[in-house]
Order: sequence, then C-alpha cells, then structure tokens
Amino acid sequence: MKKHFFFISWLIVLIIGLGLGYLIFRPQPTSPKTDSLVIYNRLQSQGFLVTQSNVSEQKITIDNTSGDWLKDFLLGQTIEASGFMKTSLGVDLQKLQPEDIIVADKQIIINLPPVEIQSVEILWNIFLQNKQGILKRLFNNEDGYNEAFSQLKETARQAAMSEDNIKQAQESTIKEITRLVNLIEGEKEVVVKFK
Repeated sequence: MKKHFFFISWLIVLIIGLGLGYLIFRPQPTSPKTDSLVIYNRLQSQGFLVTQSNVSEQKITIDNTSGDWLKDFLLGQTIEASGFMKTSLGVDLQKLQPEDIIVADKQIIINLPPVEIQSVEILWNIFLQNKQGILKRLFNNEDGYNEAFSQLKETARQAAMSEDNIKQAQESTIKEITRLVNLIEGEKEVVVKFK
C-alpha cells in the first residue's frame, strides 16, 4: 500500500511540475512584426491622398489695351470672367520613400512629402464679358474663353495654396495617415511629419 501511495504521490507531483513548467516556460504567442516596408507598401498603394477640397468664386480681368484711344477702339480687348473653381489638395503618397518610415519600439514615424494641389476644376460655367475693338471683332473674333480659363485656374491655384488651406490639409492628412497606419499596426503611436 505504501508503494502505491508513494508511486501515486510522485506521479501527481510530476504532472503538477510539468503543468507548471509549461505555463511558466511556454513560448509566448508572437504577433507578426510590422516593419516599415509593410507600412510603406500599404501607404504607397493609396496613390494621391486628397484631404482638402475648396470651392471658391474667382474673378479676373484681362486687359489687352494699349492706352491709346484710337488703337484700343480698333484693336483693344478687355475680358472680364468669373467662375466657381474647385481645388483638391493632398499628399502624393507615390513620392513616399522606404526611408521615410521609421518603426521604433513604441512609435511609428512617417515623414510625408509636402501638401500639393492635385487638380483645379471648373464647376458649372465661366461667365465672360468681352469688349473688343472693331477690327479685332471683325478679323480675330476670339471670345477669350481659353485665356480666361487658364487665368481663373491659376488664380484658384494661388488661393488654394494659402497658409490656412495648407495647414487644414496637413491636419486632415495627419488624421487620415494615422487612421490608415493604425489599421496596420494599432499598438504603436503614430507620428506624422512633413518634409
């Protein structure tokens, strides 16, 4: 009876020891390590990330006059144009380089390219008022639409690149990039900077 008791005691101690040893020294489950290349590929696949769109009414005057009354009466031209323009700002993630993403122990640092304009579009129509000299109207009756359109686009582009618009686009970009990176690696702090 003592032999059975001794054998069962040792068997119980052995099983408890193996169980505790496994619990203490078992391999810890590892989550797949996210490196900068994974984040780089995921962000670069986004292409151009539009984070700010502005709609503004632009007005221009194109004055093709010389100041000479007779010459302006015959050949002069003054074009007044206005239209609603939409500008889209954001970050071109195709310009991102692998060295722009640094993965540290507790944070991910991303250095983004600067905010730029992706597109300038016209909404609705351009309203033109064209005053031409007599000979200009007879021999070269060009309404000035193309010239007005290009100048309206340039005016809208300059207005969109104001400091306030750039700052708003940067803030929106930081939020969106942080959201995208947190989908990949949600445990680390994301720090977004601009070059």
